Amino acid sequence: MAMNPRHRRLLFPGLLLALLIVVVVSALANKADAAASPDAAGPGRVSQLTDPRITESSGLVVSRDHDDLVYTINDSGNDSLVFAVQLSTGKTVGTATPDRDFVDAEALSIDSESTLWVADTGDNNRVRSDVALYAFAEPGPRDAAVATTRYPLVYPEGPRDVEALVIDPRTDAKFLLTKGLLGGEVFALPEPLKADQPNRVTAVDATVPGMMTDAAFTPDGRHVVARNYVKASVLDAETWKSVGSVRLPAVKQGETLAMEPAGTSFLVGSEGADSPIDRVALTQPSAEQTTPSPATTRKPSPEPIGGGNGFAGSTWLWASVAVALLAAVAVLANRRR
Repeated sequence: MAMNPRHRRLLFPGLLLALLIVVVVSALANKADAAASPDAAGPGRVSQLTDPRITESSGLVVSRDHDDLVYTINDSGNDSLVFAVQLSTGKTVGTATPDRDFVDAEALSIDSESTLWVADTGDNNRVRSDVALYAFAEPGPRDAAVATTRYPLVYPEGPRDVEALVIDPRTDAKFLLTKGLLGGEVFALPEPLKADQPNRVTAVDATVPGMMTDAAFTPDGRHVVARNYVKASVLDAETWKSVGSVRLPAVKQGETLAMEPAGTSFLVGSEGADSPIDRVALTQPSAEQTTPSPATTRKPSPEPIGGGNGFAGSTWLWASVAVALLAAVAVLANRRR
């Protein structure tokens, strides 16, 4: 039986309308899924660094003594200043001017005594013989000149490029993570450090993920969260093995990470003028999760088409099937004319 000509004329507009509806629904599903996914965007944007002097933020740490305060520092080619920033607004509320000049400061950390530590350890070409840590008391939200103690460092097998300094909040033990292309090294610092004389660091028998630009211990000391330009890896603090990962917000050049006091979130930032500070949720693995038995270890399931919860991917799949069926009906209808 031939298709009614009137129905035939409506078939192709109907086909296009159905396809348009599928596209709109899929787009809305993707948008809703991205908003709901904690590891895609985390809790979200906190503030933006508005100080025109902060153009290459390369270290970030949360104050121990002052609420709503973080510290950041530029890397090479900038004045040796540590900026005190109100976290909620991104406004600079103070600066610390050390009595030493930094060459390539790449990381900030803080110990249990509220001492700030600057890692002047950047060395892209691996040629420096003057890398060092600098320490001074946390200055708070004010402009201040600070007396600084310098601790020179020596690596066991020649220069390294280091962009992460982590301090165990339980013991104040200090570690450096190198920025290797395919994997980084871990170095333990001696205790106590000696001022103005070489401190030989010790290689730890461990390898961390590559291209790490910053890291921090969790407040309980169980894990180290270390970031590269795309994701943050959760490392077991005993073995330095990766036990999880979190995707990070897309930014110009992600260089900073600071743990927040509760341990349920951390802050990340970027180089560049007017760079953002984002908060990312963190759920630490349990003891059972960090040491899975071989029998229960499974490969992760493939990510659904389009990412997220898979709704958008299945929508497109069924849309393709529907379009194919409608096209087949249209062909058959035309053949029966």
